[in-house]
Amino acid sequence: MSVSTLPQELSKNLDVLGVAERWQAEGRKLVLATVIETWGSAPRPVGSHLIIDENGEFEGSVSGGCVEGAVVAEAMDVLEDSKGRKIEFGVADETAWRVGLSCGGKIGVYLEPLTSEADHGHVRLLNTSRAARQPAALLTNLATGLSSVMLYADDAEDSAIAIAFENGVRSGKSGRVQAKDGEEYFLSMQVPATRIVVVGAVHITQALVPIAQTAGFDITIVDPRTAFASEERFPEVPLLAEWPQDVLAQLKLDPFTAVAAVTHDPKIDDVPLMEALKAGCFYVGALGSRKTHAKRSERFLAAGVSEEDFARIKAPIGLDIGAANPAEIAVAVLAEIIVTLRGTKADQKKAD
Repeated sequence: MSVSTLPQELSKNLDVLGVAERWQAEGRKLVLATVIETWGSAPRPVGSHLIIDENGEFEGSVSGGCVEGAVVAEAMDVLEDSKGRKIEFGVADETAWRVGLSCGGKIGVYLEPLTSEADHGHVRLLNTSRAARQPAALLTNLATGLSSVMLYADDAEDSAIAIAFENGVRSGKSGRVQAKDGEEYFLSMQVPATRIVVVGAVHITQALVPIAQTAGFDITIVDPRTAFASEERFPEVPLLAEWPQDVLAQLKLDPFTAVAAVTHDPKIDDVPLMEALKAGCFYVGALGSRKTHAKRSERFLAAGVSEEDFARIKAPIGLDIGAANPAEIAVAVLAEIIVTLRGTKADQKKAD
């Protein structure tokens, strides 16, 4: 499965849902405002949230400050009649620069009350799923305002919604979907942050860390060799100077994790590679020549790994860009992770 990096904006939305749960526990009446469409240079993407209570206190953002006041005022009406509604805001070109919409824009916002026990349950479930790194979505009927939480595509009775959920898991993007009966829904996606686990605190990893972080990936390094796995070599990076098999439970490998094994030592690399395949990690790569990989194949197949699963390992690791030193190899590895993540044609070409 190809999955997507959690955008910074969506990460902030998850914090909004955490605030919503705390406010619900305090007995506040709430309205959830969600950006469901944008046009032009809208400052907040589709899926952005704003949570408002009955006193007008709010958290989050749907426009970077341009229309929050109007949304809060509209939320008071939503609480009064308990009916969800869509509102639109347009920004004229002559005022665009003042509010941050350099080319003008339009924002469509849907407001839904979170006042029932079912609504409280939805927020709790979304936050529980977030903590468990489980993709989820709040599915809202834009005509009736009825909502539910989706954890799996099979939760949908409509195939169009199921497909939209699967696409949302891959892209990390929220969006509208029209069901086969003509009803229009909005899927507010919540997707775990993609991350990279590197097995091996080597020179390649030193070069990989800063560029991976710049690209928005969380990164963790595992290496039992304390001479390599030191804070001096990897400052301010999660670093586990342990054998990978001893920290697998702590790593919690999942389909939103990329695993890159770069020690060139089967005693260190083999177990995490096998576990990455079992966990369905979206990317599994290993350093080594084709001859080395052939020997790896013999070991893995003898250990019970299927040929189909073994074929998922990217080896030799990294896109073929003619990399000739650790820094260039790091670029090739990150590029291959991104290609696999996005499911681009370059990945298909390499697979062929």
